[in-house]
Amino acid sequence: MVFALNRDPEVMEFLPKDEVYTSENQAKEFLGQYIEKSKDWPFARWAVLRKSDQEFLGWCGLREVENGKVDLGFRLLREHWGRGYATESGERWVKYGFGPGALTEIVAQAGDKNSGSQKVLTKLGFERKPEQDVVKDGFLWRKFSLRRP
Repeated sequence: MVFALNRDPEVMEFLPKDEVYTSENQAKEFLGQYIEKSKDWPFARWAVLRKSDQEFLGWCGLREVENGKVDLGFRLLREHWGRGYATESGERWVKYGFGPGALTEIVAQAGDKNSGSQKVLTKLGFERKPEQDVVKDGFLWRKFSLRRP
């Protein structure tokens, strides 16, 4: 399913092109490495499954980024966009991060033209931090932050 997610041009439109998989083997290799590395991480991105039928919808989660901050990220299969799944799973990860994760801040980023992801982050209570925006991978990344209430 990760292969289907990362090969969809609309899903990947606002994301780095090196994350586009050209084969199922490439996706399996990535997943194997990710699962192995994540055993040592305090946070990771996890599959999002619909409760009613366990269908794979995409992924969501927290991960530590290069500056030591913890980032919320999500990616869903296109057919599940606009149904609240990103917001619902993001809410759960925010609660985990500020609860058992003992975080004081969670950061996030979205491509400047990715209005859907920006909308989700705003719904979750993230504040825009335009002074932190950065151009990377050919995109302007809008930065967001959410502090523990």
